[in-house]
Amino acid sequence: MSTPSIPSSQIAELLDWDETSSQEHFDAMGRLLGSLSAPEEVIALARAWWADPDERVQALGFDLLAVQALDFRWHVPPLIEAADALPLDRAHKHVRAAAAHALAIICDDERVLFPLLRFADDPEAGIRWQVARGIPVGLDPLPEDAVQVLLVLMRDPDAEVRDWATMMLGSRAENDAQEIRDAFVERLNDPGENTAGEAAIALAIRRDPRILPTLKRMLALPDVGNLYVEAAAESGDPDLLPLLQKLKADGWQDDNEPRPQVLDQALQACASRPTSLA
Repeated sequence: MSTPSIPSSQIAELLDWDETSSQEHFDAMGRLLGSLSAPEEVIALARAWWADPDERVQALGFDLLAVQALDFRWHVPPLIEAADALPLDRAHKHVRAAAAHALAIICDDERVLFPLLRFADDPEAGIRWQVARGIPVGLDPLPEDAVQVLLVLMRDPDAEVRDWATMMLGSRAENDAQEIRDAFVERLNDPGENTAGEAAIALAIRRDPRILPTLKRMLALPDVGNLYVEAAAESGDPDLLPLLQKLKADGWQDDNEPRPQVLDQALQACASRPTSLA
């Protein structure tokens, strides 16, 4: 199939965007996708853009596939092929970012895992974040290569990267080794509140008794975040019941919105388990 002809003026418009106009950019990419009549046309256009000497145009090839990644699977093999072919030490950051983004939003296809992991040590924090948040949800337990990448990203200088890496590894209960648990304990004092809270949940899921002092300290705060209440629900430790009951009596709220279901779940879990983790 021949490559669709896109007017140079339209390409110029597609190239004219930044972080503040990303939604408009991907909306425009979506309209372009909708104007193409068949998957073969989409792939042909993406491949033509990947072969363009202009790195900004190369990035458009990945953006074109990214806008429909949640709806179709036919584009995954050519996307992986193109991403794997990138020389990461020479590819422009715009191309690397577009490739990592296109892979990361395919959240339910295990084939993208190892191509995505290639980007884990990128110098750009936004690209490392794509790796952390793009781990396919259906993989549980994660393979050892992915575990080791997430352990590194849990210590990343960027707070968002640490947050997502901690959450992605923490939610995989079957990935449970001393090295992993110790990494979560290290994150309990993370300056990022979400990262610390995700670490608390991860340890509670694994019934690690080292989480109890943190939960007792945090649940004593009237404005404790919901992640710690969720961690209490995961632990089900009866020693936490008085603190949870006090939060209930005081009308606990999280983020200025009532979250009674989270607190009620924690109360039920801690009231129904007869023994402490300690």
